[in-house]
Amino acid sequence: METIRKGFDRLLEAVCSVLLALMVCVSCWQVISRYVVGVPSTVTEEMLRFSLVWLSMLGMAYVAGKQQHISLTLMVDKVSPTVRAWWTVALQMVFIAFSVWILIIGGLRISSISMLQISPALGVPMGQIYYALPVSGALIIIYSVMNIIDILRTRFAPANASAMPLENQHD
Repeated sequence: METIRKGFDRLLEAVCSVLLALMVCVSCWQVISRYVVGVPSTVTEEMLRFSLVWLSMLGMAYVAGKQQHISLTLMVDKVSPTVRAWWTVALQMVFIAFSVWILIIGGLRISSISMLQISPALGVPMGQIYYALPVSGALIIIYSVMNIIDILRTRFAPANASAMPLENQHD
């Protein structure tokens, strides 16, 4: 399970890093072409906007997988570890439901509706840009399932023999 998680993490880190580097380069080119060359580039604004959509959606999946999303933990920090574990499992289930209904189903609907709409500067079907929603939804579901398995495995697994009291250990 850990190798799968590390694989997804590395893939998302690489893709998001490349997207961010591309956005920096395109943004620099936009400024240079506008103020130095005097002929503004026509494709840079759309490219930046579409890259930001993909970067934010993939970043959302990455952060959900790392369980580093924004959350209010004031009440959860004061409860027992068992209640905290169940709360975290419930939260992961909410992530899965949100991903299925909003990101995957809604994303596929908006993608299919807007596939005939073409972006003016790049000439890309807008449905392809909106594919960021179902892709990130699928990644969030995969990460949430892995998080639930990890929570249940670490919290509710029987303790190993070395952690058991001496009277409970057997040869």
